[in-house]
Amino acid sequence: MVSGSCLCGSIKYEVEIVPEQIFNCHCQFCRKAHGADYATVAVANASTLKVTDEKGVLKEHKNDIGGFRAFCSECGSRLMNYAEDKNMWLCITLATVDTPISYKPVAHANLESKASWCEPYEGIPQFSGLPEGI
Repeated sequence: MVSGSCLCGSIKYEVEIVPEQIFNCHCQFCRKAHGADYATVAVANASTLKVTDEKGVLKEHKNDIGGFRAFCSECGSRLMNYAEDKNMWLCITLATVDTPISYKPVAHANLESKASWCEPYEGIPQFSGLPEGI
């Protein structure tokens, strides 16, 4: 289990992540949502997710294909994305994890829409879409 939070601390969560399923997502949606060249996300076990949001500031944005991005409406931190049924898939934004971890990304994904100026670092596999098993 890891613990995480948004930048302002209004939202806290605990969840079990899958260390073998951490990747750098270069898709245009993650780039825009993070204002960065990619987002590092970890697949998580939805049945273990516990969210504390006493102020009710956790908000969702539903995309055109039915996925959700959850973020703090106070500080803007993007915390996770998931399917309508979180048991289908749930990903945690690794930058929001507060627990010290030694896990590292195992792949670069969605390079078909990466920023033209971004050169993904070497040493891990690179995929045009999402690789099988992630």
